[in-house]
Amino acid sequence: MKRASLVAPLLLIAVGALFLARNLYPELPLYDYIARFWPYVLILWGALRVIEILYWANTSKPLPARGISGGEWVLIVLLCLVGMGMHTARTFVWEWPGRIPWSGVRVIGERFDYPVSAERATSKAPRVEIEDFHGDVQITGSDADEVKVTGRKSVRALAKDQADPADRNSSVEITGDASEIRVRLRTPNGFGPEVSASLEIAVPKGASVEAKRRDGDVHIGNVAGAVAVSGRAVNLDVHAVSGPVTIEGAYTGEVALKNLAKTVRFKSQRTEFSAAAVPGEIHLDAGNLSADGLTGPAELHSRSRDVKLRDFREPLEIDLERGDLHLEPVRVPLARIDAKVRSGDVVIVLPEAAAFSIRATTKNGEITNGLGPGFRVNSEGRRETLEGASGSGPRIVVESERGSISVSRGSSVKDTAQPLETIHQ
Repeated sequence: MKRASLVAPLLLIAVGALFLARNLYPELPLYDYIARFWPYVLILWGALRVIEILYWANTSKPLPARGISGGEWVLIVLLCLVGMGMHTARTFVWEWPGRIPWSGVRVIGERFDYPVSAERATSKAPRVEIEDFHGDVQITGSDADEVKVTGRKSVRALAKDQADPADRNSSVEITGDASEIRVRLRTPNGFGPEVSASLEIAVPKGASVEAKRRDGDVHIGNVAGAVAVSGRAVNLDVHAVSGPVTIEGAYTGEVALKNLAKTVRFKSQRTEFSAAAVPGEIHLDAGNLSADGLTGPAELHSRSRDVKLRDFREPLEIDLERGDLHLEPVRVPLARIDAKVRSGDVVIVLPEAAAFSIRATTKNGEITNGLGPGFRVNSEGRRETLEGASGSGPRIVVESERGSISVSRGSSVKDTAQPLETIHQ
């Protein structure tokens, strides 16, 4: 009688888990992981078959005539072909940045670079739109009343005689009038060598900037108007902006926000936050969010990320599905805090001189009370609650469904900060 194997069901579960991970976490470099680690599937497959055969032999059950069936050999050969193909593409892909975009693999070939430059006179505070294109862009405010583009075009082709026509048929264009400017990389339609660019764009300091991205890095700084970034990119850096900042899209690398004088809104499929200003800095990567110097009211909602916030002012609201949370307000008086964590540990360090009341609850975990007299931990089964007050101050509410909570006192800094000044007056 033919004996069934567990390998096929387990393989089906693994494939389903990969696609589920891709749907839940679009920023996950899944292509990269598969291209690098696919041989582990063969190792696990063989190990499971050995364990099955040893178990059948130990229980005196009939052993299969062959350790691996003909159908399994076909799947193994197919897996090897696909895995080696993905690994080759990962190794030789053009300007491989450490991960391959899920949307596709770039053409294999040699890169040919061509210098580009363009400029156009503008008003002192124009609206500048950067259309989406393949490559990197750096946008910087300057004292001149003009938009000036410098950098290079890159054509990927097998030979220079194929790249030259693509260069002649593509160009960086600046269109519009003095108050409405559009910068775009015009490329030929249809099939042919891929054209990308690495551009440095100088705009008037008073400009507002809108950048639509498909890939590459984005750097924006030293402008007084509003900044909006949308689409998909690798790394994003926005700093020294006087106007409101709006960011929406997917970022596979790092996001850095610093010295932003007005409202900041960020939205990706995993994380969404807003703040009245960021006089300090915020950093995000694939698994972490850290902020030092944040002006509220601020809200943060994330599905999976470790979060560390320090030196924040005004009310703070946090909703975290998975991940650890570390809060350290260093200035007094404190702001109201409302934090909910479904799965993860919470650490809160409060200033020594702070006045506040607190209610911290964990449904399945432990609470460490480092606040001293006036604060008490009550236990009811697996549920623990910390309550108490120190003077007359704002309310701190912390809830964790699965995880520990630690609350203690640390050093304090008096709030001597001056009102946030507008940049580039």
